[in-house]
Amino acid sequence: MIMILGDEPPEPYDQSRGTCPVCGSGQVTHHPLGGPDPHLDEEDPPWVQWQGCLLVFSDRTCEDCGAGWNVEHDEEEDDEE
Repeated sequence: MIMILGDEPPEPYDQSRGTCPVCGSGQVTHHPLGGPDPHLDEEDPPWVQWQGCLLVFSDRTCEDCGAGWNVEHDEEEDDEE
């Protein structure tokens, strides 16, 4: 089978849910940019809420304490230390 670049089958959302850095709760909601792939057979986990093309707040929020944070920004700060 020959696959043309950009013709790869879609990948399901595979980020782990993680825990809140403030309270330690596992009730974390992800807010990724974009939208779910309509060609994907699997549904995303219920804690993934696609935001379209504009992220107006944090990309993760805690359902328990209300904290919000950005995964990429937090990883960059860890690398600088």
